[in-house]
Amino acid sequence: MEDIASCSTTALVSSHNPERLDLKSIRAVVISVNQCILKIIANAKTRNSIRVRCTSKLQNQKQDFFEFSDQSVISNLYWGIDSIEAAIQAEWPEDEAAHLRKAEQMLQVPALLDEGGTTAGIPNSYLVCCSYFYLSVVRKLQEDEWQVALHFLQAVLVSPRLVQTEFAHDFYQSVFPTCTGSERASKSLESIHKDEAIRQMARIYRDWLMYYKVMLYGQGGYTEILSPHKDTQYSLSGKSTSSDYSNKIEHDHSLQTRWNYEEVYPFDPQEDIVIEDELMSSINIPEFEEYGKPTVGLEQATKFHVNNKELQRNASMKRLQDMLNDYQSDTPTSVDSCSDFYDIESEVIDGSECSTRTATISAHVPKNVQARSSTPDSECKAISFARVCQEPMPNEVIQVNNSMILASRFTNSINGLLTISEHRDKRSKTLENSYVEKECASQQNYRINQRDHQRSVARKKHSLHSHKSSIEFHLHSTKDSKSELLSITEKAISKLFHWEGLGKWDEDYAVEVTTIYQILCDKKGEKCAILKDMILDQLLIGISASKEDKVIRVSVSILTTIVAANKSVIEDIKKKGLKLSDLASALKRNVHEAAILFYLMNPSPTEIKTLELLPALVGVVCSPNSYKGRPASLPTPLTASLMIIGVLVSSFDHATNNVHLAEISYPNVLHGLLDVARDSNIEELISWATILVKCIQYEGHCRRYISRLAPMAPFSRLLESNMKHARCIALEFFHEVLCIPRSSATALLQRLQKEGSMNIMNSLMLCVQQLQPEYQILAANLLLHLDTLDNSYSKSVFREEAMQVLLKMLVSEENSTTQHLSAFILSNIGGTYSWTGEPYTVAWLVKKAGVTSSYQRNTIKNIHWLDDCLEDAGTDSWCSKIARSIINIGNPVFDSLVKGLMSTTRKVSRDCLIAIAWLGFEITKSPDTIRCSACEILLGGVEQFLHPGFELDERVLACLCIYSYASGKGIKKLIHFSEGVRESLRRLSNVTWMAEELHKVADYVLPNQSQRISCVHTQILEVGVNCNGAVCALIYYKGFLHSGYSDGSMKVWNIKGQSATLLWDVKEHKKAVTCFSLVESRDSLISGSLDKTIRVWQVVHRKLECVEVIEAKEPIQHLNTCGDMIFAITHGHGIKVFDASRKAKDHCTKKKVKCMVVVHGKIYAGCKDSSIQEFSTTSNRAQEIKAGAKIWKLQRRPINAVVTYKDCLYSASSIVEGSNLKEWKRHGKPQMSLKTGKREKVMAMGITEDFIYLKCRSSTNSIQIWLRGTQQKVGRISAGSKITSLLTANDIILCGTEAGLIKGWIPL
Repeated sequence: MEDIASCSTTALVSSHNPERLDLKSIRAVVISVNQCILKIIANAKTRNSIRVRCTSKLQNQKQDFFEFSDQSVISNLYWGIDSIEAAIQAEWPEDEAAHLRKAEQMLQVPALLDEGGTTAGIPNSYLVCCSYFYLSVVRKLQEDEWQVALHFLQAVLVSPRLVQTEFAHDFYQSVFPTCTGSERASKSLESIHKDEAIRQMARIYRDWLMYYKVMLYGQGGYTEILSPHKDTQYSLSGKSTSSDYSNKIEHDHSLQTRWNYEEVYPFDPQEDIVIEDELMSSINIPEFEEYGKPTVGLEQATKFHVNNKELQRNASMKRLQDMLNDYQSDTPTSVDSCSDFYDIESEVIDGSECSTRTATISAHVPKNVQARSSTPDSECKAISFARVCQEPMPNEVIQVNNSMILASRFTNSINGLLTISEHRDKRSKTLENSYVEKECASQQNYRINQRDHQRSVARKKHSLHSHKSSIEFHLHSTKDSKSELLSITEKAISKLFHWEGLGKWDEDYAVEVTTIYQILCDKKGEKCAILKDMILDQLLIGISASKEDKVIRVSVSILTTIVAANKSVIEDIKKKGLKLSDLASALKRNVHEAAILFYLMNPSPTEIKTLELLPALVGVVCSPNSYKGRPASLPTPLTASLMIIGVLVSSFDHATNNVHLAEISYPNVLHGLLDVARDSNIEELISWATILVKCIQYEGHCRRYISRLAPMAPFSRLLESNMKHARCIALEFFHEVLCIPRSSATALLQRLQKEGSMNIMNSLMLCVQQLQPEYQILAANLLLHLDTLDNSYSKSVFREEAMQVLLKMLVSEENSTTQHLSAFILSNIGGTYSWTGEPYTVAWLVKKAGVTSSYQRNTIKNIHWLDDCLEDAGTDSWCSKIARSIINIGNPVFDSLVKGLMSTTRKVSRDCLIAIAWLGFEITKSPDTIRCSACEILLGGVEQFLHPGFELDERVLACLCIYSYASGKGIKKLIHFSEGVRESLRRLSNVTWMAEELHKVADYVLPNQSQRISCVHTQILEVGVNCNGAVCALIYYKGFLHSGYSDGSMKVWNIKGQSATLLWDVKEHKKAVTCFSLVESRDSLISGSLDKTIRVWQVVHRKLECVEVIEAKEPIQHLNTCGDMIFAITHGHGIKVFDASRKAKDHCTKKKVKCMVVVHGKIYAGCKDSSIQEFSTTSNRAQEIKAGAKIWKLQRRPINAVVTYKDCLYSASSIVEGSNLKEWKRHGKPQMSLKTGKREKVMAMGITEDFIYLKCRSSTNSIQIWLRGTQQKVGRISAGSKITSLLTANDIILCGTEAGLIKGWIPL
């Protein structure tokens, strides 16, 4: 045995060529590996030593946490090794086979692990290497020598060092020489790492072994060609494998052909040459051409011989295409056309024909072979191919065999070639390859070729309309078209086994492989199935294992073309284990067609997200390629990429979707996305529009960019499409894209009219009538916009149809989706939006109502008051046009709106109030009949929104509605207003001039009616936490209540009626937050703290964020602003002024200031000496409003609070004083003075239209209520604990307590 191993290894090393390995080298590898494994099996001591080392590492693994899946893998490997030992010790063949099957199944589990990870603390590379090594032992016991070598080489590829140190050190050194060998080998190893060099050699051995295994099957069998010396038989448990061969073959016919060592001749170098020469002369494939010289008789070959070198590529392709067309033809062209000339399996020769041909051929058959042809089947199978080749074979026989060699060569599957799980159950069948059967098949092949010629002539006569390619095929049929096809198939498939060949591909080669695959798909039989599997397997290897971009590109392209012809191939690809990660890797290498396969694999959203494909998909979308060459049966790479992106931006939670949208929201990416629509099909446009809708919803910049640059023609195409989904996504797009400033929305509508179809209005009418209710509303919205753009005066069927749908849905099922959507559209169709999509109609109306105070505006939610969108000049003209067109419809509009006002859903009633408010601007210009009708119908439902408890913007809108609808003859409606309505108008007089005017008119109409003020206060709010300390400061900002706590935290509350929701909780200050103020010029909030800092806050991406920190160097007690200037009262009772550059300077250095207020560029400061000082914000000029106390005792009564209300200034110390500012300056004394009690000190004060709220030192748990007009105390409010902050807003009195609670009351 040692001599044979030495000889084999010498042959291997001497003939090693990294580009091409001959049969002798491959034989040496297989024999050497098998002898190595045989030694291990035969030596119980060595075998046990390896097993103990391997299993001990599995048992010694340490892991903190138990993972069932990991332990399952370890158990499979452990018991798989144990089953091998049990098989070796088994006494009965049946027991041995059962143990081996069990071992193989168990070892397959760890063999499929990812080599780069770990399992139960053990590197996967160790587990996979052990698995493959023991799988080679299993295969050796099953006598599958080729697979033994393949598994062993795979173990070397996984971990060369482990194989060397643990399993086969001596064999490793002989097959993978690292220090000795040829100079060429040494030079190549010097340039790369030792392990990588060994992996490269093992990879070459494995690839060529796979190749020869497939190519040599059927030519006497690779099992015969690799038969070892007859002395190499081994014995296990005292039993010779050769002795029980005949018995086992009867029990298991599925096992591969075994070696009959009794009839095997010893290896001989000269015999190798004979075998190789014979093989080269019979197997005409490019890889063998250089190993053998042409046979002398080839020039005298019969007409059945095929000369592959004379075949031209164009002619080959023509024949393939013609044959494919012939297969796909539904009408047979001759009597024999129903049978195929390619599928050799389908041609069955009856017994008489076979016997006749046998008699004819036997004249050329060597006598010894003739004698063996009559032996039993079992003996025929055992004949060594080497002995057959010792006798010369006639040239005619060699040539006639040449035409069928390919079909027999591919009959074995590539069992275990790629992944164990895919091929472990496949068993190649043993062929009856006696010489007589070959000759019968050869004669059969000749008969088929002759019949092919007859068919081609019959077809030509049958059809005069056949295309030119068919005529060319018939003209060349005399050259044996089937043999040419076999030669083309041979070359095409063999090229797949060598990636260097794929690197030089062209489009014709891709068409060749695809055409061959299509032909095979049309045929039935095991051979065709195996050929198809081989093609797919090699393409998948090219995608997953190659590192060359061109090889991956070719493999993906061919596979995509195959899938285009037969989509069921996708299921075969999935079963073969194509990984999504491999396609993702190809896609990241700019192999755009990989997107098609990836999409057709139908991955889950989570799988797509894990692979991080978005940048690569965007690259495909933005690529200038048009992909017009793809078959119509498949999506283009562009379509597939768009659909996958659509999944990524819509299938997850809001935060995850936004992360993906952020990656495609850049202008350059959006520009590429918008260019996609120029030449896209409907499917692409649907996916494209879906992504654009998501981008618009994500961010304002995307909305602005897309609305200005998106082409309108594609959306017009979608609206006119017969596909409902196409029309729906187009309507969604227009619904989103019209939520922009009014001037821009009008410009977009004009572009739609210009670029879109003339039939767009009719298309929208069909949508209104045919789609689901939600999309009917969206279609009505767009239809109303377009109709108003053209015509706002005369009647229009489009307008009436659109309004009918909107009004119908408004009064439909309460709190339904359609009711909400129709109310939203009606409320904002006459107004405007911001670029972020926020409706700004309310803000626009509130500005027109005259609300100017920053503190009052900040009680309204989601408005950026400095946004230029509020200054859009196009809003007024658009509102006038669309209001006129809607009002002309008449009472149905008013009746529906008043029903909406009465809705129990707060949002619906609010939206109807907004719609009534902007319609009111045009109602004053309408005829008296319409104005009076609207007044009678609507005002009764509007007045409820005036009362305290509603949002400030709702109260202002109600006031605006009354002002608009009660003009002219409607003024009489004021007479019927309740006393509560008049009181609410009075309370709103400080907010809007309209309320003050209406109150004056009401007093004029009813001059003698006394005014009653309700002093009863009802608690509406109690919210908070007790873990952050006292509530030290309160303020409204962006419509939300902000509270500062003694531990430095800030909380943001959304107040809705009598409930509150915590939105954000931030903690940036290190000590107590003592005060808040608003920076109107920057629409910001500032907070002061005892940690000596002032922080500037803004709402960024719907979240409160600190954008600036100002160091004050002293604890901050009070803050106020004017423009960009910040005024801070420090712990030392001085005023620090911070300008826009944040430079600080001291102000009012001669006085100790306790409180201040800034009004109209003037600072009014309350001092510790009871004086009130007025300072200019631009200069150091000062004026004393109230002189300080001269008596020493009175100087201990500082001014603790200063508040302005309308034109009056109020101060609080031991007494409360107030007066008009001008009068106070002129006369030097206040107009009003209020004494709270002996030795009482007021610590905080709040002012509303009717009341003065005081927090006194003597009763820190309660708030005193005084009438502002009469200075009478009317009650008090108990907070339950010490009050630490006070705020009045929208007629609500709010206080923060030491217990961390926020409480609120409103006057009834």
